[in-house]
Amino acid sequence: MSNKQTNSDTPAAPDTKKLTNQTRSRITLVAMFLVFFAPIFLAMIMYRNLDLWDSSSTSNYGELMMPIQPLAMLDAVDNQSKEPVGVSLFEEQWTLIFVGKNGCDLSCEASLFKVRQMRFLLGRELQRVQYMFLALDEASTMAADALAEAHPRMTRATVTAAVAEQQALAFGDNPIGKFYLIDPHGNLVMRYPKEAEVEGILKDLHKLLKVSKIG
Repeated sequence: MSNKQTNSDTPAAPDTKKLTNQTRSRITLVAMFLVFFAPIFLAMIMYRNLDLWDSSSTSNYGELMMPIQPLAMLDAVDNQSKEPVGVSLFEEQWTLIFVGKNGCDLSCEASLFKVRQMRFLLGRELQRVQYMFLALDEASTMAADALAEAHPRMTRATVTAAVAEQQALAFGDNPIGKFYLIDPHGNLVMRYPKEAEVEGILKDLHKLLKVSKIG
C-alpha cells in the first residue's frame, strides 16, 4: 500500500521526446525568421551607412597609422604659459600636430596656412578640431612664436631638449614638416605628408567627425 501511495505522489517524468520536438520547432521558427528578415535588417543598416560600405569612400587621403599609436606621454612645454603640456590637452578634441625643426621656412608656413584654412572650411564642426605647432628645437620655438599673430588659435609647444629625439621617434620616421592627426583619446591616428592638400585632409576629417561621437 505504501508503495502505491509513493508512486502516486511522485511527479510524472517529463516527456523528453515532447521537449525535443518543441526545441526543434523553436529553432525552426528562429531560422525561418532569420532567413526572411535578416536581409531586410542588413539592407537597412547598409542604407544608413552607405559611406562605410562604399570602397571608394573609405579610402583615406592620409596614411593610417597601423597599428594606431597611443601618445602615452608628450614631454613638452607650452610656449606661452610655460606650463607642461600633457596628453589631457587632446581630450575632447581632434588635433592636427605639425612637427617643426630648424625654424619654419616658406614650406612650413604654407602647411600651417593650409591647416588654418581647412579648419574654417569645417564650418560648425570647427570647434572639434584644434592644431598645434610642436617645436623640436629653439629655432622652431622662435619661429612658431613669430607666427602667433597669423595663427591666434594655434597651440605652440616645445619638446624638452633632453628628450627631443625620443619624442620625434614617437611620430615615426622623418616626422619633420608632417602633420599628424591625434584623436580625443590621445592616439596617433593618421599622418599627412608635407605636400598634403587641404581638400584631402578636409575629406578625412569630415568622415571621422561624422562617424565619431567623441571630440
